[in-house]
Amino acid sequence: MSSQRKYTLNFIGDVMLGRLMDQLFPRHVHEIEEQRIVQSFMKSQPKLSVYNPENLNLINLETSATTHAVKWPDKVFNYRMHPANVSALTVAKAHHAGLANNHTLDFSEPGRLETVKIVKGAGIAVARAGESRGEAIRPAILCLPASDRGRDLEVHVWAALDHPGDRASVANFRLIDYSQATRQHLKALLAASSSSQAALKVFSVHWGPNYAWQPSKETRDLAHFLVDECGVDVRYKDSVIIYGCGDFVDGYTLLKDFIKMIVVESPTEDSGNLRLSTLEMFPMKIDRFQERRLVLNEPHAELITDKISRLSADMGTQGQMDDREGDLKLFVDLS
Repeated sequence: MSSQRKYTLNFIGDVMLGRLMDQLFPRHVHEIEEQRIVQSFMKSQPKLSVYNPENLNLINLETSATTHAVKWPDKVFNYRMHPANVSALTVAKAHHAGLANNHTLDFSEPGRLETVKIVKGAGIAVARAGESRGEAIRPAILCLPASDRGRDLEVHVWAALDHPGDRASVANFRLIDYSQATRQHLKALLAASSSSQAALKVFSVHWGPNYAWQPSKETRDLAHFLVDECGVDVRYKDSVIIYGCGDFVDGYTLLKDFIKMIVVESPTEDSGNLRLSTLEMFPMKIDRFQERRLVLNEPHAELITDKISRLSADMGTQGQMDDREGDLKLFVDLS
């Protein structure tokens, strides 16, 4: 009889600790205008929900962690936080921070290199934005359960960005497009013998334009290719592709109609192999700088749950809303 054990991977989405968020910490970068705005905020001591110590928490760090002050030219928004505030990620038990995004280079190449060093120095894994070419093309290797080093199942995480622009010339910052050449490169990378030890493969892509509800055809085609020909486990057909996890932490005062959420995938171990068994999406709300799960019958609850359900149905995914515990979640059985 085979033994089964269930694990949890939390996909947290964008964590934007720069700008106004950075100014709330005791140590922060010197930004006069943002400091002026923060003076009007009511200070509090937010508390984080502590995840099960066996879970893996994956975030997209949408902020440079640097004191380097030279901005990447001709960008509308340049985000950074003080390197000391990486401690917020360790307190939140982040195991992987995606750095292949459009803000890692906001303070130029020195800012990117400092960000990589700071995050790695905090014991947080990174992928596709390394200090050397070899590091930039290797996956981040995480282990399940996170609390038991003696019973490791490897989870390999790759990451990439599809907004090259003038950043395409930056060494060791992995960018992709939708060409056949890129597909051949990705297939060779993910099929490498070193990846055969992975019990689960995750590919995180910072793709598409901001604030778009529907992924483009080329985005969907690439996602299908990563599953069909590269062996990625965050999949479609009898499983799922997550096209967006939203923002989890940001300092925006606008965009209130866009969804923030945590996506939770539960792989089940069966005799040393992992297979995805359930997907749960938890709509979130920021209230006085504290993130909490949305509850039934509060404003926007019906709008958000309907939106998630309709967007998922457009992709062929039928989920069930569950509010038995008071909080809302969309549950998809992948078994």
